[in-house]
Amino acid sequence: MALQVEKNFLDQNHFDKINSVIMGDDFPWYFNDQVTNEDVLNSYYTHTFVRDSIIKSKWFKILEELVKKLNCKGIVRMKVNSYPHTLKTIKHKYHVDYTNSHKGCLFYLNSNNGYNYFKEGDKTIRPEKNKAVFFDPSKEHCSSTCTDQQRRVTININYL
Repeated sequence: MALQVEKNFLDQNHFDKINSVIMGDDFPWYFNDQVTNEDVLNSYYTHTFVRDSIIKSKWFKILEELVKKLNCKGIVRMKVNSYPHTLKTIKHKYHVDYTNSHKGCLFYLNSNNGYNYFKEGDKTIRPEKNKAVFFDPSKEHCSSTCTDQQRRVTININYL
């Protein structure tokens, strides 16, 4: 699967609905003490909607339009990541989500200067709100922190 980028992926009403809930004060976040197995000093916050194809969060329903637009056969994992602002950009270690080839989507909730890097093809993508990036998560990729916003927030979807 070649890397594909689609700006304004959701219509504005659906994007605003998702964004207001996840970026709001009442959304629950959970601390993770490392971004990857290699990034032991870099922490972030997540909320898992789906793990091992099982819905794990009551908040999953806010993502119905996003899931419909993916036209997927099944979701392996879906989570939202929140990387706190750093004074200097920290590039995380390259990793794969799962070793088997499958589909992946990164959906950005805010614009910032915390890039995603894709080793295959040496591609770099800057987050822009309501942008979706489609790729094969079994290929090496990584993220980074941002320095121009309070946090970098991305929905990460592994699907079939």
